[in-house]
Amino acid sequence: MRELHRLHILRLLRERGPASRADLARATGLSRPTIASIVAELLETSAIREAGKGSSHTRKGRPSQLLAVTPPQGLVLSVDIGHTHVRTVVADASGHVVQERVATFEQRLAVEQALDEAGGLIAEVAAAAEVGATGNAGGVIGATVGLPSPVGMTGRPFAARFGDLDPLEFLGLDAYTDQVRILNDADLGAVGEAAFGAGTPFGTFIYVKISHGVGAGLILGGRLYRGRGYAGNIGHIRVVDDGDVCICGNRGCLETVASSAALIRALQPAHPGVSLGFTDLVRLANAGDRGTRALLADTGRTIGRALSTLVTALNPDAIIVGGALGSLGGPALRGIREALERYSEPAALHDLVVTTAGCGVHAEALGGVALTFGLVEDFGSVAITKNQDT
Repeated sequence: MRELHRLHILRLLRERGPASRADLARATGLSRPTIASIVAELLETSAIREAGKGSSHTRKGRPSQLLAVTPPQGLVLSVDIGHTHVRTVVADASGHVVQERVATFEQRLAVEQALDEAGGLIAEVAAAAEVGATGNAGGVIGATVGLPSPVGMTGRPFAARFGDLDPLEFLGLDAYTDQVRILNDADLGAVGEAAFGAGTPFGTFIYVKISHGVGAGLILGGRLYRGRGYAGNIGHIRVVDDGDVCICGNRGCLETVASSAALIRALQPAHPGVSLGFTDLVRLANAGDRGTRALLADTGRTIGRALSTLVTALNPDAIIVGGALGSLGGPALRGIREALERYSEPAALHDLVVTTAGCGVHAEALGGVALTFGLVEDFGSVAITKNQDT
């Protein structure tokens, strides 16, 4: 029971920021002697620190000593592997990126190529940040990899295109750390927003990533919720009964009508003689192209309808929209709002915030940083090593 009280106090300080002993007693319902005893233990182990004096609410009262969680020390290596990009960063617990390397590609790479590219960038960013091999004083404390695939709790990607591949065989992360986590990219985007972006004010929110595909990450009560690995995989909710066959094997999934490929196909007739790609889609949206904006608004409404069930069921504080297309805001965001207002239970929409992500293209990489440092908790995934079964 005492350990549960310790964890409760630490969680309160993480989520609410600095607080006095009296604040903690009121929030937990524990007696002041119990709070004083646990706080003394946490101070002795440096899990928390004194963070200055708070203001007094009475004229004669003395300012209270505030307590805060001690920021973690060290560096983390985080890898974001997308369909047409690879981003590697070395960063600290504040989210400050010490070094970064990025590669982008015009066409979607085969899985083996993407992993090979990531392995090369990992070596480059580690050298630039001057972090040494495992066991050296200058090494990183852990690493996280984000993949565009549902990922099991032991780090195995479920998407068929990964087959029996072990991502760790390609990345060489075991040269820097023996603590590695592999997660879905949208899950990491949610964590990044929770720790450093638009999600920081909210305990429960849905992060929606709209890019080459559509995915979501769920932050419930301040923690990442992944189910058994498929939670948040909204791109494979069926929205069209007689639609196209999806890569998952079903017909009419959300991704078949709301992915970048579907939008490009719909937009192509308005641009004869030019073979449109993903970068063209983003360029046209930023330029205010009428057809592109109309398509994005329709896409937002389609995604919003799929989200409406989640909003009614989970009653989140916010919907945070990111990804290369979602971060554009504008028509897509308005479309999502319109669909939520039409299809969600009205009570669930009370005070619901719908906004764009704050971390931009770094959301997934920063999510890996936050998860490794324990700034946001995860329901049950484990760190793996190259020699373990992933």
